[in-house]
Amino acid sequence: MTMCGYDGSHKPEEYFKEVSDALSETDYELLDKMIDEILLRKDFYCTIFTAGNGGSSATASHLINDLVKGCRIYGREGFRAFSLSDPTALITCLANDFSYEDIYSIMLKTFARPGDLLIVFSGSGNSPNILRACEMARNIGMTVIAFGGRDGGKMKDLADYTLIAPTNSMEQIEDIHMVYNHAIISSLRKKLKHIWDMEIINYPKPSRPKYAIFDFDGTVSLIREGWQPIMYDYFTEELLKCPDLPEREDVRKIVVDFVDYLTGKQTIFQCMRLAEEIRKYGGSPNPPLDYKAEYLRRLEAHTRDRINSLKNGGDPTPFIVPGARDFLTKLRDNGVTCYLTSGTDEEDVIEEAKLLGLDGFFEEIHGATDLNSTLCSKEQVLDDLIQKKNLAGSDLVVFGDGYVEIELGHRLNSYTVAVATDEENKDTSINEWKRDRLIKAGADCVIPDFKNSTRIYDFIWR
Repeated sequence: MTMCGYDGSHKPEEYFKEVSDALSETDYELLDKMIDEILLRKDFYCTIFTAGNGGSSATASHLINDLVKGCRIYGREGFRAFSLSDPTALITCLANDFSYEDIYSIMLKTFARPGDLLIVFSGSGNSPNILRACEMARNIGMTVIAFGGRDGGKMKDLADYTLIAPTNSMEQIEDIHMVYNHAIISSLRKKLKHIWDMEIINYPKPSRPKYAIFDFDGTVSLIREGWQPIMYDYFTEELLKCPDLPEREDVRKIVVDFVDYLTGKQTIFQCMRLAEEIRKYGGSPNPPLDYKAEYLRRLEAHTRDRINSLKNGGDPTPFIVPGARDFLTKLRDNGVTCYLTSGTDEEDVIEEAKLLGLDGFFEEIHGATDLNSTLCSKEQVLDDLIQKKNLAGSDLVVFGDGYVEIELGHRLNSYTVAVATDEENKDTSINEWKRDRLIKAGADCVIPDFKNSTRIYDFIWR
């Protein structure tokens, strides 16, 4: 490790080279671990606190700017972050009435919670107020990240992670800490492009809703994950039989467009549209119910192994939207009455909810009941339930991944939460097609799933 000291006699290019040489010795693996710790706080809606003295105070404050504003990817909120070095009136009050050494530890004791993160900057690693802040953070149950210099001082033994700028020059230490700061933010921004947090379009009214309606497929259940490609393939096969088709490469796009447009309605509506398209391009369509029967046969073949696995006692977790069980448990424990609705045939919804172990969370489960009807859609199912139970307004929250339930909830002046899960990957990313469509339908909030169940609950039922 090169230890450089700057005495003011160097030429600028010599100074730059020393800083560059010191940066080249950075422990990149440790820096990556620090970035992961910061990212973890967003998952659990924890607060990040920063602190420093002098130039390090400015770096601590600068990091807050980048965490709050610089990490607003796609307009989503940045991190909950606060610089202990910034509230001048409070700092001078605490320093005057207690001691300068206690300014940060008192603030942490007042504001911080277990699981929060403290990031400190100190060139010497021996500043008393930083050491006391680290000690208080450990007592609270926080994680401590430290950026130091020289030998790290006493601070390195009080932090969970300590990254030392390998130089004796305070100017260079502060420069290197700022480079670390921007390297962290650059990495976070790239990661956050693929990690979707709660996206707030409108805030809920200041009330505690009594009821919640959940859609089934794609909102709590993943048993039918992959249904759209099956329908795309089958309908494309049928349309390709027509004599008056446009360019063959456009056929699948035609199918995708109308299937996606009608997603959320009962399957028969998509089959009726297929018959219309076949007639439009010179074909002789079969009855829509025949198309529905063949599609359901193909879908059943796709889901058969999943259903059989569940019937034989298999783990339902892979077939439940992440976090849904925990969230439903939280609603039940807090007295929220939940209903499950779907445009899928009712007997299938009831059976699958039971196989997933989710049926007990719902006061009632409703689906399509007249299997041959072209009148019964998810909208009708929802309308019937809402009128029967007199559900509307701020008493109701609607969760769904289809435009029908989101649009209806919006019309009722109820809070609507779009569940835009990436069903194929089942990670923390989002299906952007769903997101865009559901926002247009009137979604007030968009979530990738229910993994952060506490934050979702606290936000709506605050």
